Amino acid sequence: MGDGAAAGIAGGDWPAPFPVARAARTMDIIDNLPLGIAVLDDRGACYRTNPTFTETVGRDCTIGDGILGMAVAADRPALARAIAETLAWTHERIECPLRLIARPDQPSLVTVVRAPPGWGFGALLAVRDIREQIRLERQVAMATKMQAVGQLAGGVAHDFNNILTAVLGLCQQLLDRHPAGSADHDDLEQIRQNAGRAAELVGQLLAFSRQQTLRPQLIAVADVVAGVTPLLRQMIGPDVELVVETARDGSVVLADRGQLERVLTNLAVNARDAMAGRGRLTIAARTVAARDVAALGHSVMPAIDLVARTVSDTGSGIPPEIAGKIFEPFFTTKPLGQGTGLGLSTVYGIVKQTGGFVFAEPAPGGGTCFAVYLPASGPAAAPAPIPQPDTRPALGGTVLLVEDERSVRMIVERVLRRAGLDVLSASDGTAALELLAESRVDLLVSDVVMPGIDGVELLERSRERRPGLPVVLMSGYAEPPQRRALDGTGAVFLAKPFAADDLLAAVRSALAAHVLDSSAHGRIDTPRSTRSDAP
Repeated sequence: MGDGAAAGIAGGDWPAPFPVARAARTMDIIDNLPLGIAVLDDRGACYRTNPTFTETVGRDCTIGDGILGMAVAADRPALARAIAETLAWTHERIECPLRLIARPDQPSLVTVVRAPPGWGFGALLAVRDIREQIRLERQVAMATKMQAVGQLAGGVAHDFNNILTAVLGLCQQLLDRHPAGSADHDDLEQIRQNAGRAAELVGQLLAFSRQQTLRPQLIAVADVVAGVTPLLRQMIGPDVELVVETARDGSVVLADRGQLERVLTNLAVNARDAMAGRGRLTIAARTVAARDVAALGHSVMPAIDLVARTVSDTGSGIPPEIAGKIFEPFFTTKPLGQGTGLGLSTVYGIVKQTGGFVFAEPAPGGGTCFAVYLPASGPAAAPAPIPQPDTRPALGGTVLLVEDERSVRMIVERVLRRAGLDVLSASDGTAALELLAESRVDLLVSDVVMPGIDGVELLERSRERRPGLPVVLMSGYAEPPQRRALDGTGAVFLAKPFAADDLLAAVRSALAAHVLDSSAHGRIDTPRSTRSDAP
Protein backbone atom coordinates (compact mmCIF):
# COMPACT_ATOMS: atom_id res chain seq x y z
CA MET A 1 0.00 0.00 0.00
CA GLY A 2 1.41 3.38 -0.95
CA ASP A 3 2.01 6.16 1.52
CA GLY A 4 0.37 8.59 -0.88
CA ALA A 5 -2.84 6.62 -1.17
CA ALA A 6 -4.78 9.50 0.29
CA ALA A 7 -3.40 12.01 -2.22
CA GLY A 8 -6.05 14.33 -3.51
CA ILE A 9 -8.15 13.96 -0.36
CA ALA A 10 -7.78 17.34 1.25
CA GLY A 11 -8.57 18.19 4.86
CA GLY A 12 -9.46 14.63 5.82
CA ASP A 13 -12.43 14.44 3.42
CA TRP A 14 -14.03 11.06 2.82
CA PRO A 15 -13.52 9.52 -0.65
CA ALA A 16 -16.39 9.45 -3.15
CA PRO A 17 -18.92 7.92 -3.48
CA PHE A 18 -19.38 7.85 0.32
CA PRO A 19 -22.45 10.04 1.10
CA VAL A 20 -21.53 13.18 2.97
CA ALA A 21 -24.40 12.89 5.48
CA ARG A 22 -23.55 9.27 6.33
CA ALA A 23 -19.86 10.19 6.67
CA ALA A 24 -20.67 12.93 9.13
CA ARG A 25 -22.89 10.68 11.26
CA THR A 26 -20.35 7.85 11.23
CA MET A 27 -17.47 10.11 12.18
CA ASP A 28 -19.50 11.66 15.01
CA ILE A 29 -19.90 8.18 16.45
CA ILE A 30 -16.24 7.24 15.93
CA ASP A 31 -15.00 10.49 17.46
CA ASN A 32 -16.88 9.79 20.71
CA LEU A 33 -15.75 6.20 21.13
CA PRO A 34 -13.22 5.52 23.94
CA LEU A 35 -11.31 3.35 21.45
CA GLY A 36 -8.62 4.55 19.07
CA ILE A 37 -9.93 4.14 15.50
CA ALA A 38 -8.37 4.96 12.13
CA VAL A 39 -10.26 4.91 8.80
CA LEU A 40 -8.39 3.28 5.90
CA ASP A 41 -9.16 3.56 2.20
CA ASP A 42 -9.26 0.64 -0.27
CA ARG A 43 -5.45 0.76 -0.60
CA GLY A 44 -4.85 0.74 3.17
CA ALA A 45 -3.90 4.39 3.56
CA CYS A 46 -5.10 6.24 6.66
CA TYR A 47 -7.00 9.44 6.00
CA ARG A 48 -9.01 9.96 9.19
CA THR A 49 -8.57 9.15 12.92
CA ASN A 50 -10.49 9.95 16.07
CA PRO A 51 -8.93 11.85 19.01
CA THR A 52 -8.48 8.69 21.09
CA PHE A 53 -6.40 7.11 18.32
CA THR A 54 -4.07 10.11 18.11
CA GLU A 55 -3.73 10.17 21.90
CA THR A 56 -3.01 6.44 22.06
CA VAL A 57 -0.58 6.27 19.13
CA GLY A 58 1.08 9.61 19.77
CA ARG A 59 1.37 10.67 16.11
CA ASP A 60 -0.60 11.72 13.03
CA CYS A 61 -0.91 8.63 10.84
CA THR A 62 -2.46 10.53 7.92
CA ILE A 63 0.96 11.91 6.95
CA GLY A 64 4.56 10.73 6.82
CA ASP A 65 4.92 6.96 7.13
CA GLY A 66 1.16 6.59 7.34
CA ILE A 67 -0.51 3.92 9.39
CA LEU A 68 2.57 1.68 9.43
CA GLY A 69 4.59 4.44 11.06
CA MET A 70 2.86 3.94 14.40
CA ALA A 71 4.53 0.53 14.90
CA VAL A 72 8.10 -0.34 15.71
CA ALA A 73 10.08 -1.53 12.67
CA ALA A 74 9.96 -5.21 13.66
CA ASP A 75 6.13 -5.21 13.88
CA ARG A 76 5.38 -3.31 10.66
CA PRO A 77 5.35 -6.37 8.38
CA ALA A 78 2.71 -8.06 10.59
CA LEU A 79 0.57 -4.92 10.54
CA ALA A 80 0.90 -4.55 6.75
CA ARG A 81 -0.05 -8.20 6.27
CA ALA A 82 -3.11 -7.86 8.50
CA ILE A 83 -4.33 -4.82 6.57
CA ALA A 84 -3.67 -6.42 3.17
CA GLU A 85 -5.47 -9.67 4.04
CA THR A 86 -8.45 -7.76 5.40
CA LEU A 87 -8.75 -5.55 2.32
CA ALA A 88 -8.46 -8.63 0.09
CA TRP A 89 -11.39 -10.20 1.99
CA THR A 90 -9.14 -13.07 3.09
CA HIS A 91 -10.41 -12.30 6.58
CA GLU A 92 -13.14 -9.93 7.63
CA ARG A 93 -11.43 -9.30 10.98
CA ILE A 94 -7.83 -9.77 12.10
CA GLU A 95 -6.25 -9.11 15.50
CA CYS A 96 -2.52 -8.81 16.06
CA PRO A 97 -0.37 -7.64 18.99
CA LEU A 98 1.66 -4.55 18.27
CA ARG A 99 4.36 -2.43 19.89
CA LEU A 100 3.85 1.25 19.27
CA ILE A 101 6.68 3.66 18.55
CA ALA A 102 5.33 5.81 21.37
CA ARG A 103 5.44 2.89 23.89
CA PRO A 104 7.74 0.15 22.56
CA ASP A 105 7.86 -1.67 25.91
CA GLN A 106 4.10 -1.73 26.42
CA PRO A 107 2.00 -4.01 24.20
CA SER A 108 -1.11 -2.94 22.37
CA LEU A 109 -3.65 -4.88 20.33
CA VAL A 110 -4.66 -3.86 16.79
CA THR A 111 -7.91 -5.01 15.21
CA VAL A 112 -8.51 -4.52 11.47
CA VAL A 113 -12.13 -4.88 10.27
CA ARG A 114 -13.21 -4.86 6.60
CA ALA A 115 -15.84 -2.24 5.77
CA PRO A 116 -19.10 -3.45 4.17
CA PRO A 117 -19.44 -2.86 0.40
CA GLY A 118 -20.75 0.55 -0.52
CA TRP A 119 -19.46 2.35 2.53
CA GLY A 120 -16.83 4.18 0.54
CA PHE A 121 -13.78 3.16 2.57
CA GLY A 122 -11.74 0.00 2.96
CA ALA A 123 -11.40 -0.84 6.64
CA LEU A 124 -11.43 0.36 10.20
CA LEU A 125 -8.33 -0.12 12.33
CA ALA A 126 -8.74 -0.05 16.12
CA VAL A 127 -5.90 0.19 18.62
CA ARG A 128 -6.56 -1.03 22.13
CA ASP A 129 -4.24 -0.45 25.06
CA ILE A 130 -3.98 -3.87 26.74
CA ARG A 131 -1.58 -2.90 29.52
CA GLU A 132 -4.33 -3.15 32.13
CA GLN A 133 -5.52 -6.49 30.75
CA ILE A 134 -2.00 -7.92 30.91
CA ARG A 135 -1.51 -6.56 34.42
CA LEU A 136 -4.75 -8.17 35.59
CA GLU A 137 -3.84 -11.45 33.91
CA ARG A 138 -0.53 -11.43 35.75
CA GLN A 139 -2.29 -10.69 39.03
CA VAL A 140 -4.70 -13.58 38.49
CA ALA A 141 -1.83 -15.90 37.57
CA MET A 142 0.10 -14.82 40.65
CA ALA A 143 -2.93 -15.24 42.91
CA THR A 144 -3.59 -18.70 41.48
CA LYS A 145 0.03 -19.72 41.99
CA MET A 146 0.10 -18.33 45.51
CA GLN A 147 -3.11 -20.17 46.37
CA ALA A 148 -1.70 -23.47 45.08
CA VAL A 149 1.55 -23.01 47.00
CA GLY A 150 -0.46 -21.99 50.06
CA GLN A 151 -2.48 -25.21 49.96
CA LEU A 152 0.73 -27.21 49.69
CA ALA A 153 2.28 -25.25 52.55
CA GLY A 154 -0.78 -25.81 54.71
CA GLY A 155 -0.62 -29.57 54.19
CA VAL A 156 3.10 -29.68 54.97
CA ALA A 157 2.53 -27.53 58.07
CA HIS A 158 -0.14 -29.93 59.36
CA ASP A 159 2.24 -32.91 59.26
CA PHE A 160 5.15 -30.91 60.61
CA ASN A 161 3.13 -29.60 63.53
CA ASN A 162 2.14 -33.12 64.52
CA ILE A 163 5.82 -34.12 64.50
CA LEU A 164 6.87 -31.01 66.44
CA THR A 165 4.12 -31.51 69.01
CA ALA A 166 5.53 -34.96 69.75
CA VAL A 167 9.16 -33.74 69.78
CA LEU A 168 8.44 -30.80 72.07
CA GLY A 169 6.28 -32.90 74.37
CA LEU A 170 8.86 -35.66 74.78
CA CYS A 171 11.62 -33.10 75.18
CA GLN A 172 9.74 -31.32 77.97
CA GLN A 173 9.15 -34.60 79.77
CA LEU A 174 12.86 -35.42 79.55
CA LEU A 175 13.77 -31.95 80.81
CA ASP A 176 11.50 -32.51 83.81
CA ARG A 177 13.57 -35.62 84.64
CA HIS A 178 16.92 -33.93 83.87
CA PRO A 179 16.96 -30.57 85.68
CA ALA A 180 19.61 -27.91 85.19
CA GLY A 181 23.04 -29.19 86.12
CA SER A 182 22.43 -32.76 85.03
CA ALA A 183 24.52 -34.34 82.27
CA ASP A 184 21.91 -34.24 79.54
CA HIS A 185 20.07 -31.03 80.39
CA ASP A 186 21.98 -28.75 78.00
CA ASP A 187 21.56 -31.15 75.07
CA LEU A 188 17.85 -31.48 75.73
CA GLU A 189 17.52 -27.72 75.96
CA GLN A 190 19.19 -27.36 72.55
CA ILE A 191 16.72 -29.87 71.09
CA ARG A 192 13.84 -27.90 72.58
CA GLN A 193 15.15 -24.61 71.20
CA ASN A 194 15.69 -26.02 67.70
CA ALA A 195 12.22 -27.55 67.73
CA GLY A 196 10.91 -24.13 68.72
CA ARG A 197 12.69 -22.54 65.74
CA ALA A 198 11.17 -25.17 63.48
CA ALA A 199 7.75 -24.34 64.93
CA GLU A 200 8.31 -20.68 64.06
CA LEU A 201 9.13 -21.59 60.45
CA VAL A 202 5.98 -23.69 60.23
CA GLY A 203 4.07 -20.75 61.69
CA GLN A 204 5.37 -18.61 58.83
CA LEU A 205 4.17 -21.22 56.33
CA LEU A 206 0.73 -21.14 57.95
CA ALA A 207 0.73 -17.35 57.84
CA PHE A 208 1.54 -17.41 54.13
CA SER A 209 -1.11 -20.05 53.39
CA ARG A 210 -3.64 -18.12 55.53
CA GLN A 211 -4.29 -21.12 57.78
CA GLN A 212 -3.11 -19.68 61.07
CA THR A 213 -5.45 -18.95 63.95
CA LEU A 214 -6.14 -15.22 64.30
CA ARG A 215 -7.66 -13.45 67.30
CA PRO A 216 -9.15 -10.34 65.70
CA GLN A 217 -10.16 -7.30 67.71
CA LEU A 218 -10.86 -3.65 67.00
CA ILE A 219 -7.53 -1.85 67.34
CA ALA A 220 -6.20 1.59 66.50
CA VAL A 221 -3.44 1.46 63.91
CA ALA A 222 -1.57 4.29 65.61
CA ASP A 223 -1.42 2.26 68.84
CA VAL A 224 0.04 -0.73 66.99
CA VAL A 225 2.76 1.39 65.40
CA ALA A 226 3.54 3.15 68.68
CA GLY A 227 3.72 -0.14 70.55
CA VAL A 228 6.21 -1.74 68.18
CA THR A 229 8.39 1.36 67.55
CA PRO A 230 10.86 0.72 70.43
CA LEU A 231 11.43 -2.83 69.16
CA LEU A 232 11.94 -1.59 65.60
CA ARG A 233 14.60 0.89 66.72
CA GLN A 234 16.57 -1.99 68.21
CA MET A 235 16.07 -4.26 65.20
CA ILE A 236 17.12 -1.84 62.46
CA GLY A 237 20.28 -0.64 64.20
CA PRO A 238 21.74 2.80 64.97
CA ASP A 239 22.68 3.63 61.37
CA VAL A 240 19.07 3.54 60.12
CA GLU A 241 16.97 6.61 60.85
CA LEU A 242 13.42 5.67 61.84
CA VAL A 243 10.71 8.19 60.94
CA VAL A 244 7.15 7.57 62.15
CA GLU A 245 4.36 9.61 60.55
CA THR A 246 1.22 8.23 62.13
CA ALA A 247 -1.56 10.65 62.96
CA ARG A 248 -4.05 9.66 65.64
CA ASP A 249 -7.02 10.14 63.35
CA GLY A 250 -9.10 7.27 64.73
CA SER A 251 -7.97 4.75 62.12
CA VAL A 252 -9.30 1.42 63.39
CA VAL A 253 -9.17 -2.06 61.90
CA LEU A 254 -10.45 -5.49 62.90
CA ALA A 255 -7.30 -7.56 63.11
CA ASP A 256 -4.97 -9.63 65.27
CA ARG A 257 -2.71 -7.13 67.02
CA GLY A 258 0.20 -9.55 67.30
CA GLN A 259 0.05 -10.36 63.60
CA LEU A 260 -0.05 -6.69 62.60
CA GLU A 261 3.03 -6.13 64.72
CA ARG A 262 4.61 -9.08 62.93
CA VAL A 263 3.86 -7.48 59.56
CA LEU A 264 5.59 -4.27 60.65
CA THR A 265 8.67 -6.02 62.04
CA ASN A 266 9.06 -8.20 58.93
CA LEU A 267 8.78 -5.20 56.61
CA ALA A 268 11.21 -3.21 58.76
CA VAL A 269 13.81 -6.00 58.72
CA ASN A 270 13.37 -6.37 54.96
CA ALA A 271 13.90 -2.61 54.54
CA ARG A 272 16.99 -2.66 56.78
CA ASP A 273 18.55 -5.40 54.67
CA ALA A 274 17.65 -3.56 51.44
CA MET A 275 19.57 -0.51 52.74
CA ALA A 276 22.52 -2.61 53.94
CA GLY A 277 21.91 -1.29 57.45
CA ARG A 278 22.24 2.40 56.58
CA GLY A 279 19.53 4.82 55.43
CA ARG A 280 16.08 6.05 56.43
CA LEU A 281 13.01 3.94 57.24
CA THR A 282 9.67 5.74 57.18
CA ILE A 283 6.48 4.26 58.63
CA ALA A 284 3.25 6.11 57.92
CA ALA A 285 -0.46 5.44 58.34
CA ARG A 286 -3.48 7.18 56.90
CA THR A 287 -7.12 6.59 56.05
CA VAL A 288 -8.30 6.19 52.46
CA ALA A 289 -11.93 7.06 51.76
CA ALA A 290 -13.93 4.77 49.49
CA ARG A 291 -14.19 7.48 46.84
CA ASP A 292 -10.37 7.70 46.65
CA VAL A 293 -9.63 3.98 46.26
CA ALA A 294 -9.79 4.00 42.45
CA ALA A 295 -7.12 6.72 42.31
CA LEU A 296 -4.66 4.34 43.98
CA GLY A 297 -4.47 2.38 40.71
CA HIS A 298 -5.15 -1.08 42.17
CA SER A 299 -8.28 -2.37 40.48
CA VAL A 300 -8.43 -5.48 42.69
CA MET A 301 -9.33 -3.41 45.75
CA PRO A 302 -13.03 -2.75 46.45
CA ALA A 303 -14.30 0.80 46.88
CA ILE A 304 -14.51 0.75 50.68
CA ASP A 305 -12.95 2.83 53.44
CA LEU A 306 -9.41 1.59 54.04
CA VAL A 307 -6.59 2.15 56.48
CA ALA A 308 -3.20 2.31 54.77
CA ARG A 309 0.15 1.61 56.40
CA THR A 310 3.30 2.23 54.39
CA VAL A 311 6.87 1.18 55.12
CA SER A 312 9.37 3.00 52.88
CA ASP A 313 13.14 2.66 52.64
CA THR A 314 15.92 4.48 50.83
CA GLY A 315 17.54 1.37 49.39
CA SER A 316 18.24 0.49 45.79
CA GLY A 317 14.69 -0.65 45.05
CA ILE A 318 13.38 -3.93 43.67
CA PRO A 319 14.68 -4.95 40.22
CA PRO A 320 11.79 -5.31 37.73
CA GLU A 321 12.77 -8.88 36.87
CA ILE A 322 12.07 -10.12 40.43
CA ALA A 323 9.22 -7.77 41.37
CA GLY A 324 6.63 -10.46 40.65
CA LYS A 325 8.33 -13.03 42.90
CA ILE A 326 8.99 -11.17 46.13
CA PHE A 327 5.91 -12.54 47.94
CA GLU A 328 6.59 -16.14 46.95
CA PRO A 329 7.70 -18.40 49.82
CA PHE A 330 11.40 -19.31 49.93
CA PHE A 331 12.29 -16.67 47.34
CA THR A 332 15.21 -14.59 48.59
CA THR A 333 18.04 -12.55 47.14
CA LYS A 334 20.14 -12.93 50.29
CA PRO A 335 23.24 -15.15 50.36
CA LEU A 336 22.82 -18.77 51.36
CA GLY A 337 22.19 -19.12 55.07
CA GLN A 338 21.17 -15.48 55.63
CA GLY A 339 17.45 -15.75 55.02
CA THR A 340 14.60 -18.24 54.74
CA GLY A 341 12.64 -16.38 52.08
CA LEU A 342 9.52 -16.45 54.27
CA GLY A 343 9.50 -12.87 55.57
CA LEU A 344 7.49 -11.21 52.79
CA SER A 345 5.38 -14.30 52.14
CA THR A 346 4.40 -14.20 55.82
CA VAL A 347 3.39 -10.55 55.42
CA TYR A 348 1.35 -11.46 52.34
CA GLY A 349 -0.46 -14.27 54.14
CA ILE A 350 -1.29 -12.25 57.25
CA VAL A 351 -2.60 -9.30 55.25
CA LYS A 352 -4.72 -11.49 52.95
CA GLN A 353 -6.15 -13.49 55.86
CA THR A 354 -7.08 -10.20 57.54
CA GLY A 355 -8.98 -9.21 54.39
CA GLY A 356 -6.48 -6.66 53.13
CA PHE A 357 -4.04 -6.03 50.29
CA VAL A 358 -0.29 -5.45 50.10
CA PHE A 359 1.68 -3.91 47.24
CA ALA A 360 5.34 -3.08 46.64
CA GLU A 361 5.95 0.14 44.73
CA PRO A 362 8.94 2.38 43.98
CA ALA A 363 9.35 4.96 46.73
CA PRO A 364 9.70 8.67 45.86
CA GLY A 365 13.38 9.48 45.63
CA GLY A 366 14.44 5.84 45.34
CA GLY A 367 13.97 2.73 47.40
CA THR A 368 10.80 0.70 47.92
CA CYS A 369 7.48 1.44 49.56
CA PHE A 370 5.38 -1.46 50.87
CA ALA A 371 1.76 -0.37 51.22
CA VAL A 372 -0.65 -2.42 53.35
CA TYR A 373 -4.37 -1.67 53.00
CA LEU A 374 -6.84 -3.04 55.56
CA PRO A 375 -10.62 -2.50 55.72
CA ALA A 376 -11.48 0.32 58.12
CA SER A 377 -13.74 -0.60 60.99
CA GLY A 378 -15.66 0.99 63.84
CA PRO A 379 -14.39 2.50 67.10
CA ALA A 380 -11.59 0.77 68.97
CA ALA A 381 -12.46 -1.73 71.64
CA ALA A 382 -11.86 -0.91 75.29
CA PRO A 383 -8.66 -2.36 76.76
CA ALA A 384 -9.06 -5.92 77.95
CA PRO A 385 -9.37 -6.26 81.72
CA ILE A 386 -6.29 -7.47 83.57
CA PRO A 387 -6.81 -11.19 84.25
CA GLN A 388 -7.01 -12.26 87.88
CA PRO A 389 -4.36 -14.66 89.18
CA ASP A 390 -5.17 -18.26 88.31
CA THR A 391 -5.79 -20.35 91.41
CA ARG A 392 -5.19 -23.43 89.22
CA PRO A 393 -7.45 -25.90 91.05
CA ALA A 394 -6.64 -29.56 90.71
CA LEU A 395 -8.09 -31.27 87.67
CA GLY A 396 -10.10 -34.46 87.71
CA GLY A 397 -12.65 -36.35 85.65
CA THR A 398 -12.58 -38.24 82.38
CA VAL A 399 -11.26 -36.89 79.11
CA LEU A 400 -12.03 -38.44 75.74
CA LEU A 401 -8.91 -37.90 73.61
CA VAL A 402 -9.23 -38.27 69.84
CA GLU A 403 -6.04 -38.05 67.74
CA ASP A 404 -5.13 -40.03 64.64
CA GLU A 405 -1.37 -39.42 65.00
CA ARG A 406 -0.09 -42.04 67.44
CA SER A 407 2.92 -40.08 68.72
CA VAL A 408 0.82 -37.00 69.44
CA ARG A 409 -1.88 -39.10 71.09
CA MET A 410 0.71 -40.67 73.39
CA ILE A 411 2.18 -37.30 74.46
CA VAL A 412 -1.19 -35.64 75.08
CA GLU A 413 -2.40 -38.66 77.02
CA ARG A 414 0.66 -38.54 79.29
CA VAL A 415 0.19 -34.84 80.00
CA LEU A 416 -3.48 -35.26 80.83
CA ARG A 417 -2.89 -38.26 83.08
CA ARG A 418 -0.11 -36.50 84.98
CA ALA A 419 -2.50 -33.59 85.57
CA GLY A 420 -4.87 -35.96 87.36
CA LEU A 421 -7.32 -36.73 84.57
CA ASP A 422 -8.57 -40.11 83.47
CA VAL A 423 -8.14 -40.55 79.73
CA LEU A 424 -10.05 -42.57 77.15
CA SER A 425 -8.19 -42.62 73.82
CA ALA A 426 -9.49 -43.08 70.29
CA SER A 427 -7.68 -42.87 66.95
CA ASP A 428 -10.70 -41.70 64.91
CA GLY A 429 -14.13 -40.15 65.21
CA THR A 430 -16.08 -43.37 64.85
CA ALA A 431 -14.30 -45.01 67.79
CA ALA A 432 -14.73 -41.82 69.81
CA LEU A 433 -18.51 -41.82 69.36
CA GLU A 434 -18.64 -45.43 70.52
CA LEU A 435 -16.68 -44.55 73.68
CA LEU A 436 -18.89 -41.53 74.23
CA ALA A 437 -21.97 -43.77 74.13
CA GLU A 438 -20.49 -46.28 76.58
CA SER A 439 -18.71 -44.08 79.13
CA ARG A 440 -19.11 -40.99 81.21
CA VAL A 441 -17.04 -38.24 79.58
CA ASP A 442 -16.43 -34.82 81.15
CA LEU A 443 -14.33 -33.29 78.37
CA LEU A 444 -13.61 -33.94 74.69
CA VAL A 445 -10.10 -33.20 73.38
CA SER A 446 -9.88 -33.83 69.64
CA ASP A 447 -7.74 -33.14 66.60
CA VAL A 448 -9.50 -31.16 63.85
CA VAL A 449 -8.00 -32.67 60.70
CA MET A 450 -8.65 -36.42 60.75
CA PRO A 451 -9.69 -38.98 58.13
CA GLY A 452 -13.38 -39.84 58.15
CA ILE A 453 -15.15 -37.84 60.84
CA ASP A 454 -13.15 -34.67 61.42
CA GLY A 455 -13.05 -32.68 64.63
CA VAL A 456 -15.82 -30.24 63.69
CA GLU A 457 -18.27 -33.04 62.80
CA LEU A 458 -17.25 -34.95 65.94
CA LEU A 459 -18.02 -31.89 68.05
CA GLU A 460 -21.47 -31.54 66.50
CA ARG A 461 -22.36 -35.22 66.90
CA SER A 462 -20.97 -35.32 70.44
CA ARG A 463 -23.03 -32.29 71.46
CA GLU A 464 -26.15 -34.00 70.08
CA ARG A 465 -25.56 -36.82 72.59
CA ARG A 466 -24.10 -34.71 75.40
CA PRO A 467 -25.33 -31.11 75.20
CA GLY A 468 -22.93 -28.68 76.83
CA LEU A 469 -19.96 -31.04 76.66
CA PRO A 470 -16.73 -28.99 77.01
CA VAL A 471 -14.51 -29.37 73.94
CA VAL A 472 -10.87 -28.59 73.11
CA LEU A 473 -9.93 -28.86 69.42
CA MET A 474 -6.27 -29.19 68.42
CA SER A 475 -4.89 -28.62 64.95
CA GLY A 476 -1.65 -28.05 63.10
CA TYR A 477 -3.86 -26.10 60.73
CA ALA A 478 -7.55 -25.96 59.94
CA GLU A 479 -9.20 -24.96 56.69
CA PRO A 480 -11.12 -21.65 56.89
CA PRO A 481 -14.53 -23.41 56.56
CA GLN A 482 -13.63 -25.57 59.54
CA ARG A 483 -12.66 -22.56 61.62
CA ARG A 484 -15.84 -20.72 60.67
CA ALA A 485 -17.86 -23.76 61.70
CA LEU A 486 -16.40 -23.44 65.20
CA ASP A 487 -17.78 -19.93 65.71
CA GLY A 488 -20.37 -19.90 68.47
CA THR A 489 -19.70 -23.48 69.59
CA GLY A 490 -17.78 -22.48 72.70
CA ALA A 491 -14.98 -24.88 71.79
CA VAL A 492 -11.41 -23.91 72.68
CA PHE A 493 -8.99 -24.01 69.74
CA LEU A 494 -5.41 -25.09 70.51
CA ALA A 495 -2.83 -24.60 67.76
CA LYS A 496 -0.11 -27.20 67.31
CA PRO A 497 2.66 -27.45 68.30
CA PHE A 498 1.96 -26.69 71.95
CA ALA A 499 3.61 -27.19 75.31
CA ALA A 500 2.12 -29.12 78.21
CA ASP A 501 1.16 -25.87 79.96
CA ASP A 502 -0.66 -24.68 76.83
CA LEU A 503 -2.68 -27.90 76.72
CA LEU A 504 -3.64 -27.72 80.39
CA ALA A 505 -4.54 -24.04 80.04
CA ALA A 506 -6.87 -24.93 77.15
CA VAL A 507 -8.43 -27.70 79.26
CA ARG A 508 -9.03 -25.30 82.16
CA SER A 509 -10.49 -22.73 79.78
CA ALA A 510 -12.92 -25.26 78.31
CA LEU A 511 -14.01 -26.31 81.78
CA ALA A 512 -14.30 -22.76 83.11
CA ALA A 513 -18.02 -22.53 82.35
CA HIS A 514 -18.78 -25.74 84.24
CA VAL A 515 -19.11 -26.25 87.93
CA LEU A 516 -16.10 -27.85 89.67
CA ASP A 517 -16.71 -30.24 92.51
CA SER A 518 -15.31 -28.78 95.72
CA SER A 519 -14.45 -32.17 97.13
CA ALA A 520 -10.91 -32.98 98.16
CA HIS A 521 -10.45 -35.01 94.99
CA GLY A 522 -11.28 -32.00 92.79
CA ARG A 523 -13.62 -34.01 90.58
CA ILE A 524 -15.32 -32.22 87.67
CA ASP A 525 -19.01 -31.75 88.33
CA THR A 526 -20.58 -31.67 84.88
CA PRO A 527 -24.16 -30.53 84.22
CA ARG A 528 -26.85 -33.14 84.84
CA SER A 529 -27.56 -33.47 81.15
CA THR A 530 -24.01 -34.66 80.56
CA ARG A 531 -23.74 -37.10 83.48
CA SER A 532 -26.08 -39.65 82.03
CA ASP A 533 -24.36 -42.61 80.45
CA ALA A 534 -27.14 -42.88 77.89
CA PRO A 535 -26.29 -41.64 74.40
